Amino acid sequence: MPYKYLLFTCIILMIIGCSQTQDDSSKQPDKVTMVSVDTLFTFTDFETHNIAQPTELAILENGSVAIVDFDQKQVSLVSKLGDLITSFGREGRGPGEFIRIDNLFVTDDVIHVIDTNLNMISKFDTEGNFINGHAYKSAAILKEVSAIDRTKYIIATGGVDSTLLSVTDFNTDSTFYFGTPKGESIEVVDFQESLNQLKNGEIPGLYKNMVTLRTDNDHIYAFLNAYSILQKYDQNGKLVWEQKIELPYNEDIFRATVEKAKNSPGGLPAYAYINDLEVIDKEIVILSNRKNSEVPQQLIKVNSAGEITDIYTLPAHVGYLAAFDVDNESNTVYFASSEDGMVYKSPISL
Repeated sequence: MPYKYLLFTCIILMIIGCSQTQDDSSKQPDKVTMVSVDTLFTFTDFETHNIAQPTELAILENGSVAIVDFDQKQVSLVSKLGDLITSFGREGRGPGEFIRIDNLFVTDDVIHVIDTNLNMISKFDTEGNFINGHAYKSAAILKEVSAIDRTKYIIATGGVDSTLLSVTDFNTDSTFYFGTPKGESIEVVDFQESLNQLKNGEIPGLYKNMVTLRTDNDHIYAFLNAYSILQKYDQNGKLVWEQKIELPYNEDIFRATVEKAKNSPGGLPAYAYINDLEVIDKEIVILSNRKNSEVPQQLIKVNSAGEITDIYTLPAHVGYLAAFDVDNESNTVYFASSEDGMVYKSPISL
């Protein structure tokens, strides 16, 4: 996603672009397989599907694709043949309505739509009918959420009470907290100090606890956005390992952000090393950001031990790819391009 679609508008920021616990040093296998993906095929466009700004997507069990239209504040269901099935949601603050859709997840027969403006998780069936909603609490900047099952969610805490993450079960009305934050809670972090830190080439305190969250049936994964560190927890919140993931564009992205901060009139530039992350058959697949519009984005495959094993270089001519998901049945990867207003697909065997 385009880094949460101007993720800090609420604070006037400027966007650019145990087992035995291991430390955060980078660990890579002897050989990384490099693959070039030559073509992405159009799956949806505005004229045919009335999807203006696709920013998130998820594959349903029947192969249909749920697609977030950030601009129109709705979700569209498109069959695997590319036919529009239905669209649901609209702008508003009532049941089944949205102000800012930041993510969606599919578990079994439920579509979970995350609205970080309303702090609301709205649930729909696979035909787009509203089921119910859950109001959630998060002090994190991005208010990141990921669905575990029909009623259980991982939620970023933002460092509150010296924790990084929580798991809330709305069925039992219970929550437990875990994870060690990298910095102080946003409630006590100083904005100007964070800007000065970034100008000096340091990770700003405001960003230290920002995470991207995913889960499978066995583990919880937290990617620490400011550090390019991936953490793996068991479902009880015990840290299994922590690995620094050395993505190809990391140094260039951070260096450009530091220069942006030095020339900033007062805003705090944000940076993102990744746009999306999915867990595929116990392995992690990352959609990289790009250092500029001239270079291609990449899919980076990370094994269960936190090692990069494969890098898939995507075509450079397509617009900014915000999110992806994989249909394992057909070995098809779908990409949402908010810049092009299209969803693409490509036969990629991950």
